[in-house]
Order: sequence, then structure tokens, then C-alpha cells
Amino acid sequence: MAEYLISGETTYIPDDGMTASALFNAHEGLTYNDFLLLPGYISFTAAEVDLTSALTRRITLKAPFVSSPMDTITESNMAIAMALTGGVGIIHHNSSIDVQTEEVRKVKKYKQGFIIDPVCMKPENTLYDLRVMKKTHGFSGIPITDTGKLGGILQGIVTSRDVDFLGDESLTRPLSEVRGRRGDESLTRPLSEVRGRRGDESLTR
Repeated sequence: MAEYLISGETTYIPDDGMTASALFNAHEGLTYNDFLLLPGYISFTAAEVDLTSALTRRITLKAPFVSSPMDTITESNMAIAMALTGGVGIIHHNSSIDVQTEEVRKVKKYKQGFIIDPVCMKPENTLYDLRVMKKTHGFSGIPITDTGKLGGILQGIVTSRDVDFLGDESLTRPLSEVRGRRGDESLTRPLSEVRGRRGDESLTR
């Protein structure tokens, strides 16, 4: 699809302009001032418009949205948001390889709101441990299991709503005192049971 879009294999030839293929294959430098887009008559409805665009010869986008690879614009949060709209975010390189790798890992770990292999903690872990974990992985919620591992019995879940207003004096408090209780649910529940139940926080945060 990307190759098709780039090569411009289409029967549409504009009467008063250039095709995208002719424009970009001219091998000339272009700026925003080089484009003038004019409205015109169309013989189709808006619902028939296909915005599928080629990012590379192998990657296509459902929507032509790309966020800039700048350190003030695109990190993991922006890349995730862009992907959910059908676009793509390009992680900036104004950081070490390790930091870039970590940002990409956060994006890859996110799957339509579901974290398939969540990082878990024990009830005995402290609020300080939670802050370190959230800074490392960027999650908005951490499941609390009896073993601190995936597959353990879910004791509760700690979200930003539980800890945002707790000060530094609470850093030694165990998570068992601040968690939202969920009862004896297991993190080994089939994903098919929770898909579509976005209100169930057992696996969605």
C-alpha cells in the first residue's frame, strides 16, 4: 500500500495542478509557502475519502498525522496518543540511546488501553517504591498482588487518584493502606473476559 501511494499509480490527473507524485518526484526542496490549496468541486461524499498515507515504503498511516521528533513534543505519551488517532509519533533523539529505547518500550507495551503483562507490586511495598516504579515505566496504575508478580491474587490497584495528594511524609506507607480494594480476583483471568469492560481496572491500568 505504501509503495502504491508513493508511486502515485492513479488515473486521476488534475486540470489545474499537479499530482502528489509529480510534485514530490521533482526532487526540489519545498516549504509551506510553496503550496496553495484551493477548494473545488468533488463528485463524491466525505465518507468516501480515504486518508491512508504513506510514511515510508513499508509503513502506511490511517490518518496523515505525524508528531515532530522534538524533545518538547514527542516522547512516549505523545507517540501513544498519535497512534490511537491513526497517526504516528517519532521519538526524538536528543537523549541517550538507553532513554530512547525506554520511551519506545513504553509505547510498544501499550496496546489499546490494555497492558498485557502489567508490572505488579506487593502490599508491603511502599509509596516510595511506587513512585520509582511509575517513573521507570510511566504507568498510571499499578496492580497489587499477594506475590508482587503477574499471576498472583489481585489484592487491589493503586492509581494516581489514590496517591496524587499524598506528600513526602507518606513515602514510607505500605501500599496496602492506599490501594483500591478489588477482592480476590486473579490476574490470570482470560483477556477475553475483560475486553470491552473498560470500567474494570484489573487489567486496563
